[in-house]
Amino acid sequence: MRSLWLLFWTVFPTILSAQLFDNTWLMGYQGFIPPQLGDNYGIAVLKFSNGTAEVEENAVSIMNFQDNNSAFSDSSGNLIAYFNGLQIENADFQLLDFGHDMDMEISIYQYWSDVDPPQGSMFLPWPEHPDSVLLIYSGDFFIPGSGTANRNLSYAVIDRKANGGLGKVVAREQPIIEDTIAYGQVTACKHANGRDWWIVTPEHDANRFYRILIDPDGIHVVGQQTVADTIFQGLGQSCFSPDGQYFASYNAISSSVGAWLDIFDFDRCIGTLSIQRHIYYAPGTGRIGGVAFSPNSRYLYHNFYDTVYPYDIQSAFLLASRKIVAIRDNYPFPKRFYLSQLAPDGKIYTSATNGMKALHVIHRPDEEGLACQYQQRGFALPVINAQSVPNFPNYRLGPLDGSSCDTLGLDNLLVAWWRYEQDTLNPNLFEFRDLSYYEPEQWIWDFGDGLGSSDRNPVHEYAQNGSYQVCLTVSNINGSNTFCRTIQLTTPAAQPPQNKLIYVRPTLITAQLLVSCENCPDNSIFRLYDMTGRLLQENKLPPGLNTIDTSALNPGFYFWEVVAGDKRFEQGKVFKSIK
Repeated sequence: MRSLWLLFWTVFPTILSAQLFDNTWLMGYQGFIPPQLGDNYGIAVLKFSNGTAEVEENAVSIMNFQDNNSAFSDSSGNLIAYFNGLQIENADFQLLDFGHDMDMEISIYQYWSDVDPPQGSMFLPWPEHPDSVLLIYSGDFFIPGSGTANRNLSYAVIDRKANGGLGKVVAREQPIIEDTIAYGQVTACKHANGRDWWIVTPEHDANRFYRILIDPDGIHVVGQQTVADTIFQGLGQSCFSPDGQYFASYNAISSSVGAWLDIFDFDRCIGTLSIQRHIYYAPGTGRIGGVAFSPNSRYLYHNFYDTVYPYDIQSAFLLASRKIVAIRDNYPFPKRFYLSQLAPDGKIYTSATNGMKALHVIHRPDEEGLACQYQQRGFALPVINAQSVPNFPNYRLGPLDGSSCDTLGLDNLLVAWWRYEQDTLNPNLFEFRDLSYYEPEQWIWDFGDGLGSSDRNPVHEYAQNGSYQVCLTVSNINGSNTFCRTIQLTTPAAQPPQNKLIYVRPTLITAQLLVSCENCPDNSIFRLYDMTGRLLQENKLPPGLNTIDTSALNPGFYFWEVVAGDKRFEQGKVFKSIK
């Protein structure tokens, strides 16, 4: 079937039970920017309240985000606080009371926190303390001859109801671990009881992990575990799979030593790791990167500097399952792949190692190979961002029903949620993407035109324009839940709006592509990319009608964009047919 790309949304009510603690993302640079560079710098705020990413620029906060970036919203998705390793700010984008100087020096070469560690912090709801939010964070510690590590994993407590709901830090610099541990890589997984949290973190250059439990009574180090192979510490990222069954940690040591990717099975009942896969990447230039799991927990996407590999965790031959889905291009200079985060819309967003006004996007991470649709610079930002994406766990993971530790009487009570994408070639064709959680087992779609489907992610073509109420009902052993909203289908007019800057025709191409750019700047350039994001063609685009030769292209889908300097004017997709 055809590839689907552009998203069209209607507004629907906020889901009060959605646990949208990861709804609001912040990134960019606002403070200490020279005035002559101010137009490109600022804070970008992403929100997923309506199920898809919407971005705006914020001119109030003076934050600078580097690798360390975390944020927290309430269950309805309203921002509560965010942190960059130096200070905590509130929903008014102002300094939280007692949230300043979180990078205070403890002793020489040792700080409570810092801006540099990737995944250096994470917000968690404190079980059975609805007004309290925990901030787990780590700080730099310089080891002579060994570089930088972390020491003194610590926590702070925020009373989010204080100061009229703007919050206040009521405890800080509370030690959890007093030892030299992994550099950053703070991440967590919901306990199998559906309430508490697990954190596992390795000692520095050791094969021992600390097991940390967060429950209503507080934060407890419950022991250590020894694994088969040493976790050598470097620059990278760790994550749990959304279903909590797997844990992955990537560490790039150096170009002369190499890098390691470790993948474990994880026991949500007792917080232990097993079945270690210790994958070595040989020395060579550029080993920095990150990791993220697909929503269905099957694919682990590994950013390896200028290449992206997915691993099929279900494969009996893990290394053989590794494929290339993206190779970095050079637009306008290399934007290499770094830290990734699975978002509430079911997509994976990735930062670059250097500044750009965009994020890389995996549009369909549950699909195998190139069908995942990796798009370099696929989500435009209003400001420059480098290195940073916020760090979140899966807040919407319920209890492991039927397990020995399912002891609290909690059930996976379903929440139905979905989004849709409209085909750019056939406007009547829609792909519906399920985003429901708490263990759906059955899906019943009503497309509003008398037809339906039991597929999880169906494709449906409407016969004519109109207003359609689309409903998804998801079910499991605990019950069912339905979510509906209305889509308005209007086929675009044959002629584009008169104020449109650029026309690209046809979308179904053979040997040539026509690009009209009547009012484009003199330095405009047309670029064409394949599905991996690899730059294939680059053509100067003078004003007027331009003919782009596409005769050498293989059949398939291609992305295009028109840029002038650092500004992208238009982007879209075309399909090359066989004839």
